[in-house]
Amino acid sequence: MHCCKKIKHFLALCLLLICFPAMADGVRATRTDGIKMPNGTVLVGTRFYLELPKPLQELLKQGIPLQFDLSYQLNRPTRVAYKLRFSHLFSDENVISYKLSYHPVTNRYRVAIGSFYTEYPTLETALKALGATANWEILHQGSLKDYSSSDIQISVQLALNEQRLPKPYQVNAADKSKRWNLDSGWVRLNIVGE
Repeated sequence: MHCCKKIKHFLALCLLLICFPAMADGVRATRTDGIKMPNGTVLVGTRFYLELPKPLQELLKQGIPLQFDLSYQLNRPTRVAYKLRFSHLFSDENVISYKLSYHPVTNRYRVAIGSFYTEYPTLETALKALGATANWEILHQGSLKDYSSSDIQISVQLALNEQRLPKPYQVNAADKSKRWNLDSGWVRLNIVGE
């Protein structure tokens, strides 16, 4: 009877780990979809769950914005991926930058992409906007026209851009014991279409 209890507890723990995967450093992908279009481009839809550490919440309250970068990388087909990596050395077209800031006068959080921004009443709702995309068209037309969706492998990553922090905080971020490594890691897209 005691052995059965242990097995039940073990199975319950396994079920919890499957249903609620561990979060890597405060960022976890909750949606990663891709649709291969007939013209050879891919439409990407993503959503992430972020948990911001207290020190970064305090930086926000002090008026220091945080920038998060959503990137993609093509892994397969290999020949197209190699050309794409080379072209990304000279441009940043594979990145969407989100700027999270706090405005004490209005007591609201703002998420900006370029000059477009949206304000949120709480940090939790603002964090939901970071890394959220729908129909982000990636790759040039014709890039993947001759490939089926099963031949394509694309990954996305959402990460805090520590290089955009003020210099004193970059030094602090480089210290491994105090590191704010908010990074989802590379997460593979579920690609459908054609």
